[in-house]
Amino acid sequence: MLQTLAYGVLNGSLYGIIALGISLVFGVMRYLNIAHGSLIILGSYGALYLFYLGLDPFLSIPIVMISLFIAGIILFRLLYSNFVSLAEGSRIQKSLLVSFGLMLVIEHGATLIWTSDEKSINPSYSGMSFEVFKDFHVPLIGLTGGILAIIVILALHLFFSRTYFGKSVIAVSQDPEAASLMGVNVKRAFLISFGLSVCLGAVPSILVGLQAFSPSAGIAWFNKGIIVVMLGGLGNIYGVFPAGLFLGVVEAISVFFFGAPYREITGLVIFVLVLILFPRGLFGRIPE
Repeated sequence: MLQTLAYGVLNGSLYGIIALGISLVFGVMRYLNIAHGSLIILGSYGALYLFYLGLDPFLSIPIVMISLFIAGIILFRLLYSNFVSLAEGSRIQKSLLVSFGLMLVIEHGATLIWTSDEKSINPSYSGMSFEVFKDFHVPLIGLTGGILAIIVILALHLFFSRTYFGKSVIAVSQDPEAASLMGVNVKRAFLISFGLSVCLGAVPSILVGLQAFSPSAGIAWFNKGIIVVMLGGLGNIYGVFPAGLFLGVVEAISVFFFGAPYREITGLVIFVLVLILFPRGLFGRIPE
C-alpha cells in the first residue's frame, strides 16, 4: 500500500505541474486553452530530438522552456490578443473555440510529421529506483520530476509575490479595469502570462516524454490538468499542486483496491463529489 501511495504522489506532482500552466491562463486570464496538452506533447517531441542529438532530457528543460515561451508569445499575438478587451464569458468562449482548432492543427500536423506511433525518451537511467527500505522503492525519474515541480512552484510564487510584474498580473486577474487605471499594461500582462503558462509545460513535456506519448495524447493530459484546476479552486494557482497530489493519491488507492481499469472512473467520481461539497474547489480562490 505504501508503494502505491508513493506512485500516487509522484503522479500527482505531474498532474499539479500540468495544471499550473492551465490555471495561470484560465483561472487568472480567463482564457481556456484546450491546446495546452498538445503544446506539452510538442515539447516532448522537441526533447526527444535533443536526446537524439546527445542531450540528456532533464538538461534540455531550459531549451524546451524557452522554445515553448516563444511559441506562447507568437500564438497569443496571432490568435488570442483580440480577446483581451472582451467580457470574461466571451473571452472564455472564444478562446475555447480557437484553442480547440489549434489543438486539432497540432495533433494532425504532428501525426503527419511523426506518425501516430507512440514514442518515448529512453535514457540509461530509465527504470532506476532507490530502495528506501525493504519492498519500498522510489523511481528516480518520478522523484526528480517531483523535485522539479516543487522548484517551479516556488519560483512562480517568488515571481508573483516579489516582482512588480508578478503583482501586476495578480491585480489584472482581480480587476483588469482598476489595474489599467493604476498604470498596469493589461495587454502586456496577458501576453507575458500566456507565454509563461505555455513555458510551464516544459517540465511535464520531459516527464511525459520519459513515459510514452503520441500526437493524440495531449487532450488526455489537458483533461487531467483542468480537473486539478477545478479541484484546487479556479484562479488559485497555489492550490493546484496539492490538488494534483490529492488526485494522484486517490487514483493510486483505486488501482490498489479495484484495479487499473477503474482509475479514471474513480478520479472523475471524486472530482464530481468534491465540486458538489466544495463548489469553490478544495482551496478556493486566492484571497484578494
